[in-house]
Amino acid sequence: MFQTIFIWLKEYGVLLLQLIKTYGKKAVSLILFIGVILLGISYIVDYKTKNSFESVIKEQEEIHNEKLIESKEVYRDVKQKLRIVLKSLDCEYIYLIEYHNGSENMTTSFPFRKFDVTMDICKTGVPYVNTSQLKDEHITRYDIFDNEDFVGQQFTYISRDDLKTVDYKLYQLIEHNEDIKWIYTYNLYYGNKLLGAVIVMSYKPISLKVFINQMHDLEDIFNSIGR
Repeated sequence: MFQTIFIWLKEYGVLLLQLIKTYGKKAVSLILFIGVILLGISYIVDYKTKNSFESVIKEQEEIHNEKLIESKEVYRDVKQKLRIVLKSLDCEYIYLIEYHNGSENMTTSFPFRKFDVTMDICKTGVPYVNTSQLKDEHITRYDIFDNEDFVGQQFTYISRDDLKTVDYKLYQLIEHNEDIKWIYTYNLYYGNKLLGAVIVMSYKPISLKVFINQMHDLEDIFNSIGR
């Protein structure tokens, strides 16, 4: 180690003497002084950049963790509310649908409009309606979700027979359960932006007034996000 240091000092010492001989002591001293200043500035900039980057990463992690905590609390309240809705309406099935943008067209960059069934609650003892296929699904594949009448209204309802005509793909989900006679939908908004929808399936007609009031309460839960 000491031998390496000695060789380094010898080589650079000779170089320094040559520079002093050629340009003078004052010029070389000035160059060395400027060099030290530049190295110092470079170190400070590098240090601040590194700290700034770490601060951004830390801030993003904190925001992400806060979102996870908030999301857990919100969806806990939503699930509890949907159970109350199921009991209040005396219906058989309730589904929460949330819209999202999964990806986009490679050429046009148009976003694909998709949805997931994020919650499903049913009355005890009724046959289970498997909605596992309704994950990352394109809205355009289901006529009822890609219908101006559906999107343009806060809530809609349709009979089993009419659903078969309007949206046969969705009808196939309930085809095996002939007791499902009525399908109700309610569009959920976060502020003035469409968030998702609630679908209620029932063996008998439900009270629209109770349904709408309960959905207003559900929207209030979602609209408490970030407040």
